[in-house]
Amino acid sequence: MRRSAAMRAAYVALGANLLLFALKASATELSDSLTIFSETLNSLADVVSALVILACVRWAWKRPDEGHPFGHRRAEPIAGLLVAIFAGILGYEVSKTAVLDLAHGQFAERIGPYPIVALCITAVLKALLWRYFAHRGRRLDSPALRATAVDCRNDVFVALQGLVAVVVAELRLPLLDTLAAILVGGYILYGAYRIAVENVDYLMGRAPEPHMVERIRQAAAGVPGVRDVGHIKGHYVGTMIHVELAAYVDGDLSTTDSHNLCEATRSAVESIDAIDRAFVHISPVGRTG
Repeated sequence: MRRSAAMRAAYVALGANLLLFALKASATELSDSLTIFSETLNSLADVVSALVILACVRWAWKRPDEGHPFGHRRAEPIAGLLVAIFAGILGYEVSKTAVLDLAHGQFAERIGPYPIVALCITAVLKALLWRYFAHRGRRLDSPALRATAVDCRNDVFVALQGLVAVVVAELRLPLLDTLAAILVGGYILYGAYRIAVENVDYLMGRAPEPHMVERIRQAAAGVPGVRDVGHIKGHYVGTMIHVELAAYVDGDLSTTDSHNLCEATRSAVESIDAIDRAFVHISPVGRTG
């Protein structure tokens, strides 16, 4: 079910970005606007990113195999990192082109109404996609879809900024069109940085958030027979968490009872959606009272 939902979201991203790329590419042919040209390149990068995300999401939800006994969930942070790289390259190129045009005094002479319509459609569609991917990303705990949501959010502000600039440029102030293109490049670079930081953390195996550690503690402590919980250590394996903890139990329990209590604790912790594997160490303590 979760795999199907993730794949549907990836196909939505690809289809929407192909539509926007076609719309902006045709607008670029009818206009000299550097803003709409940079938006066209942005959509082209979004199409490439959507293809990468589609491939990585499909890979991430494959079953564990002999070569990958803990699954393939690191594929999603890899997709997010690739999205950040593509966006960073694009942001640099857009900013560089705009700065060079500003330095050489080359401004748009032909804008027209079509780019204005294209940017309006972009802003509305990206706002809807932002909400969609933010919801899907949270529900599926998918960094690739969350990266797509951040990219869509940035695209909304970029499109609105570009819309203002194009309208003003149409009113014979073309310098603002070039300045807006510089801002577009800056927005893209900032979005790339945010996406990269999140996904590098996943790939480096960062520790889970404090509230998740406390949730793990409560799940383990709630198992009948567990007196206390300590030594909780966890790290992300892709988008899922592997956790190690110590469960303190009655030292007079038999080996079989201790084993059963260990399995019950492991099951309780692994019932948390974000937990992929729990490794429980049983620590015997003396009787009280």
